[in-house]
Amino acid sequence: MMRFKRWIVCGGALECSPDQIGPRPKKEDGGVRALIKRRLENKAKRSSNTQLNHMGINKGSRHYGSKESVSIPVSPVGSVDLSADASTVVRPVHSSILGEKYCFEVINSENTHCFGCSSAAERDRWIEDLRRAAQPNKDNIERTENSLNLWVMEAKDLSPKRHYYCEVHLDGTLFARTTTRPARKASSRSSPAGDSSNSSSGNLGGTTGVSGGCQIFWGELFELDNLPGISQITLHIFRQEDPKKKRHSRDEYSMHPLGSVNIPLADIQGRAYQEKWYLVIPYKIFGIGINKDLGPQASLRIKARFRKLQVLPMEKYKEFAEYTTVDYVEMCRSLEPLLNVKEKEELAGALVHVLQSVGKAKEFLVDLGASEVERHGEKEALIFRENTLATKAIDEYMKLVGQKYLIDTLGNFIIRLYGMRDNCEVDPRKCNVSELLNNQRHLKEVCDEVVQKIIDLHGQFPEELNKIFSSWTELCKDKGRPEIGQRLISASLFLRFLCPAVLSPSLFGLTQPYPEQNTLRTLTLTAKVIQNLANFTLFGEKEEYMLFMNDFLKQHWDRMRGFLQTVSNPCSEVQMSSFDGYVDLPLRLAVLHSLLVDIIYQRDQETIERLHPLPLILNQITESLGPEINKIPISNPRIQTKPNYVPPKDLVKFSPHQSSLQQLPQPVKRSRDGDNKAQRRNPVIRTQSAPHRRPEKRLKRQASSEALPTGNQDFETQEPLISSPKTSEAIKPCAPVPWIKDTQNRQSREMKSEQREFSVLNRHAQELSEVRQGVDQVMERELEMAKRLEDFINQTLDQNAIHQAEMNELRNLLAVREEQLASATFRLGVIEEEREDDMRKINVAIAATERMNILEEQFASLMKDIHQLTKMGNNEQADEK
Repeated sequence: MMRFKRWIVCGGALECSPDQIGPRPKKEDGGVRALIKRRLENKAKRSSNTQLNHMGINKGSRHYGSKESVSIPVSPVGSVDLSADASTVVRPVHSSILGEKYCFEVINSENTHCFGCSSAAERDRWIEDLRRAAQPNKDNIERTENSLNLWVMEAKDLSPKRHYYCEVHLDGTLFARTTTRPARKASSRSSPAGDSSNSSSGNLGGTTGVSGGCQIFWGELFELDNLPGISQITLHIFRQEDPKKKRHSRDEYSMHPLGSVNIPLADIQGRAYQEKWYLVIPYKIFGIGINKDLGPQASLRIKARFRKLQVLPMEKYKEFAEYTTVDYVEMCRSLEPLLNVKEKEELAGALVHVLQSVGKAKEFLVDLGASEVERHGEKEALIFRENTLATKAIDEYMKLVGQKYLIDTLGNFIIRLYGMRDNCEVDPRKCNVSELLNNQRHLKEVCDEVVQKIIDLHGQFPEELNKIFSSWTELCKDKGRPEIGQRLISASLFLRFLCPAVLSPSLFGLTQPYPEQNTLRTLTLTAKVIQNLANFTLFGEKEEYMLFMNDFLKQHWDRMRGFLQTVSNPCSEVQMSSFDGYVDLPLRLAVLHSLLVDIIYQRDQETIERLHPLPLILNQITESLGPEINKIPISNPRIQTKPNYVPPKDLVKFSPHQSSLQQLPQPVKRSRDGDNKAQRRNPVIRTQSAPHRRPEKRLKRQASSEALPTGNQDFETQEPLISSPKTSEAIKPCAPVPWIKDTQNRQSREMKSEQREFSVLNRHAQELSEVRQGVDQVMERELEMAKRLEDFINQTLDQNAIHQAEMNELRNLLAVREEQLASATFRLGVIEEEREDDMRKINVAIAATERMNILEEQFASLMKDIHQLTKMGNNEQADEK
């Protein structure tokens, strides 16, 4: 029995009440009652609420000054009667509303009850059980499912040093809320996207820059399912209150949104996402004016998709479900060359959900893994590294069955990392050299923590993934390549699941906000280390700044091998959990049908014929949806009808095949009166000249399902055993008997008539045999051409794969060469600087040498003069003496 929390909704305001209801501490009220009293006493504020309601905001849906609850705790409700109210709605509640994950609400005409679960799968199971309790015949009726996928990307031209958040309202009801973000100067991270969006939408003209304001980047995705019929989508921007500011001194702007954006449903309906900048309409407060936090070009960048899908009763999808379950391999092989990356992702997701519901997901993924191994051959490094249906299918399946394992393994780690202040930047070009050693130590600590959580299996491993991994291992062992099994498991579990979850935790449900720049860099470096550990590779010259982590990688290689063997061992003793969620099969079949129709609808007739009988099955469902849905055009009459059951040739010996006989021309029924009576064929009276024939040798009508005779020998076996009358004297006529009177002439005429009929039939049969031979020859040539074309396509695909692999290798080699060139250029620059320095030193030394030579010459001249003076002095002394 699920132990869940309960939330009671009174007057439209949500409140979380724990399992044990007690008196609320005074600090939790936060002065809300006094604030409500002041609002009721202020008539000007009540009049401004009228304008707020015209903008599409329900007064009872939230308290616009803060995120605190304004309702008073009430006692819990013991039970909810689902069958008493036909308008009961059961739907999930976004975690940003209540601050709790995996919640759902039950809405009826009296009130609303909200409950919390421990996982998304458990929530989906409860929602389905409650919806079936309220509507037991759910799968056998036609219904409409509405869903909204909304990316709140960024806002610009807001006042700096303020914090803002957005709220998503559908028909005036609050459905989701973004996190609070500060406004900063425009960064290069989102500028390119904003520029491209502006140029394509044209909503803001040429306003691609930030005119005097600052920018906020949210990048948060809201997936809202089980929605009622809505007509208006509104986003409101609010400014976060300063918690240090006293409550009574807060201005009136904090009670209302700064501005709003209305998104027309017609702009975002369909299968494709629509991205656009929307101008923010400022909210005017009575007697005060427009808030100055919004600039004149304040706008929101939104990426959204709204789908209104008509789901038919399950009986309408029976043949489609059987075809998908049985022929999924052939369908994927035929459709893969026609799809782009986004269509592959959507088709793989729809197929995984359908096959999971019917219990065929394991076989589907095992077959796709085997096809990946065969396709890559000896190039095992490319397994699960391309955008194929196999890679997208394993991505979606791991998200479906491994959500709880992912949260138990990485949830607390990601939350702690978001709050960590330590810097993990280890690239010397991006941090100070004095901080490098501390940053390297911080990164080692983070990587050691996440590796411990993964290898020690802190969360229960999904049993479904264990079965798939063990099947892959056995398959590779049977082919004599056991090392490929480890590559398959590592590439799927780490490359496609765990490392992307570490790199982008908001896309995997681990957290809602997009990480800040420092946190994002830490997540990126951590994902690099985990991926290299799973690949059993070391960092090289391409990332020299990560060489210090090679010792860490070698230290954990043995434990990583043990982990991969554990999760792929069918007899493993580790604790595992099976998928306990629910998949709405009619809804998923409707999604798959809509996707396939959109993919095949625009293709040429040759492609449509190659996909036979899938287009016919899809058109049969489309006819039940109405004329406004696109129908796949089929011009070839041979495939406009589905193939019927072909019985064996000798089926007529056991039972009549009425459906085939009805296709033949029937004999004309004539009246029994007048001359028509004489035209009826009289029964042949048998004589010795016409021997009795056995019934099984009679000439019978050719059934449409039987093969025509191809030669004279086949035709002779069906020729009637009637011989012409013999007039030889050896045969004596028998004595007259009472029932043979003057019938000789009439019998001869009838026999001649039968012979003429048989000769005509013989000629037609021979002509049909020749036509059949010609048709068989044409069909053989067509089959041969089709086989050659298929071989050519397969050869082309193999060559393309080889060329793509070679191109990737050349790109990698080019990147290495470019990096080496950059390093050589840098070193050449350093050498050039040293050479210039040496040249300067040489020039100085040369100048000093020249100066020294001049000084030596001057010194020699002085010494010569001194010597002469000394000699002259000596001569003078001699003369004096």
